[in-house]
Amino acid sequence: MSYIITLNFDYELNSSLQIGDQVYHTSTSMLGGFDQNPNVDQIHLGTVVDIPTLFSIQVQVDYVDPSGNPILSIQPEQGDYISFSKSRVVNNSDLLGYYASVKLVNNSKIKAELFSVGSEVTENSK
Repeated sequence: MSYIITLNFDYELNSSLQIGDQVYHTSTSMLGGFDQNPNVDQIHLGTVVDIPTLFSIQVQVDYVDPSGNPILSIQPEQGDYISFSKSRVVNNSDLLGYYASVKLVNNSKIKAELFSVGSEVTENSK
């Protein structure tokens, strides 16, 4: 059993947030004039199921007690830091079916030797 909660923000959401992303929250405390979280872990809240406006998301929370009631201790409080992660299954950046073609031309009038040619591909969605 699960339930849906709506998180409202005072600012526009990150443009890469999408349905299916996992949402987490971390409590913060004011220390030295900055919001900090020295000893608290982030808590998994649930999965984004809808983005009704640029300032709110709906999250499906799967954490309920044995009688089916929501576990209120995992819900975020005012001022908590909200973060999200993307599914590696959906947002995999492996190159499939792409190729590169390279043509090397020596315009020199004298003998020249090519020592090495290399390339590198880097995943950018980690």
